[in-house]
Amino acid sequence: MPYIKLFSYLFMLAMLTVVITVHLAPVLLIGLLIYLVTKRLASRLMSVFPALAAKILAATLILVMIASGITILSLVIGGMIGNEQNLSGLLGTLSEIIEQLKSDIPANLIAFIPETWMAIDHASMTEFLQEHTNELRIAGSQSLHTFAQILITLAIALLLTLHPFGAINKNLPLAAEIRQRLLVFGQSFENIVFAQIKISAVNTLLTGIFLLVVLPYFGVNLPYNKTLVILTFITGLIPVVGNLISNTVITIIAISISFKVAIAALVFLVLIHKLEYFINAKIIGTKINASAWELLLALFLMEACFGIPGILLAPIVYAYIKSELSKAKLI
Repeated sequence: MPYIKLFSYLFMLAMLTVVITVHLAPVLLIGLLIYLVTKRLASRLMSVFPALAAKILAATLILVMIASGITILSLVIGGMIGNEQNLSGLLGTLSEIIEQLKSDIPANLIAFIPETWMAIDHASMTEFLQEHTNELRIAGSQSLHTFAQILITLAIALLLTLHPFGAINKNLPLAAEIRQRLLVFGQSFENIVFAQIKISAVNTLLTGIFLLVVLPYFGVNLPYNKTLVILTFITGLIPVVGNLISNTVITIIAISISFKVAIAALVFLVLIHKLEYFINAKIIGTKINASAWELLLALFLMEACFGIPGILLAPIVYAYIKSELSKAKLI
């Protein structure tokens, strides 16, 4: 019945709107990731154990892995970057470099530079961060409220893994349609997230080799190089825009050493960027048949409407819409 399918689409639209507007995007992504990883692990264990035992064992292993991973990652990152490479110091260094650049720009070129660029200083950067504190807090581990949400999401994801879902064709019409929508959304999430993790890992590996191996080999030690590697991976999880953010920060920091180092860094990052077009085409393009400009437009629109939560969900929502349109044979 067409009106039932239409209602299922409206249900998905309402749920996504609620998730974004009440700032549940990060916990939704975490929950989906845990559910999919646990489900994959359980399916592999089913070749050895009965279905229920495999699911319980998979859920237990995932819990142990998460607890161990958080502990080990905290120790490794803390020991690797130390207090001398914290984000506050990086922010201060960026503002100092920008101030120095403004004083070095020839007077006849200043007229061609936007006034908003020339007004950037440490105070304005700090004010910018303060204005967006509420949005940034959602994804931060400092918030007890967010941490509680993550724990609840973890429990829900593991319970869903253990739940014995029957065949869709045995459900009543509305339940069947909603389950179908959720399956398509889950597949879109899987396509985008796992692909983007691979892309970010490759980009981080190449950037890490350049910052921690190549530049030191030539006697150049970039300030905050370890922090920049971590920043590259985190921002790289955001398609297209993430790499522009990390590349801009690395180039500005490189200017503090010399313009030659900045040019070398820029050339290297551009080469990595070109390589990523092939990686994107191979990993993401083959999954959802989307070009970089499509994802960039989706990011722009979702950020304009919903801010940071919109950026987090933009690629997945776009992949979901495109999958639904493709299944309906409209594109």
